[in-house]
Amino acid sequence: MRVIGYTRVSTQEQATEGMSLDAQASRVRAWAEATGAEVVEVVRDEGVSGTKLLAERPGGRRIADLLDARRPAADAVVVVRMDRLGRDAAEQLALLKRFRAGKVGLVAIAQQIDLATPHGRAMAQIGAVFAELERSLIAERTAEALTELRQQGRAWNHAPFGWDIVDGRLVANLTEQDSLARIRDLRAAGTSYHKVAAILGAEGRATKRGGPWQAASVRSVLRTAAQMEATEAA
Repeated sequence: MRVIGYTRVSTQEQATEGMSLDAQASRVRAWAEATGAEVVEVVRDEGVSGTKLLAERPGGRRIADLLDARRPAADAVVVVRMDRLGRDAAEQLALLKRFRAGKVGLVAIAQQIDLATPHGRAMAQIGAVFAELERSLIAERTAEALTELRQQGRAWNHAPFGWDIVDGRLVANLTEQDSLARIRDLRAAGTSYHKVAAILGAEGRATKRGGPWQAASVRSVLRTAAQMEATEAA
């Protein structure tokens, strides 16, 4: 059996959960060696949230295309855990239906999921529900922690866009605050996230880490700013 491995990490997972891309790829190859499968490729998505739709990720797009192919280049996709495909239960269930009905199978090593059996399909559906529950709990705990830290004027992990860390406390970064205001004005005018990213790049406005602006980074900046404003009002 020819298989393609799919690996994904968000920045937080890579740092704290031991689920690095290399670690996932090693488990995929070990599984293949134990079962006699041939790994033709390992597709990677680095620093990509599981809340982002599979087809909207660079690597995930290739997996989605594989499912649509008339003559797939592999017999199955192998992941370490189901939540590598995504943490949204609705999308997971939709993907499971496509894997089950299509020409490409799916193997989730940790859950021992085999979509060729009724038991395997049921376990996959249960796993999708719990993955979404986990995501919701993480978001809730994160929001609570951010609220407490913001009310104390303390920094967490790294400074969000629009702020710097000075002596362990958050201090407004005026240049980034100006860019944040620009983003809000563009969005208020109905400009798409992709177009906002292009405009910011053309205007020479820097991201927090110096990389190029993307639609996802614009969305993230606005979401974080809204969370901070909400904690100030609380």
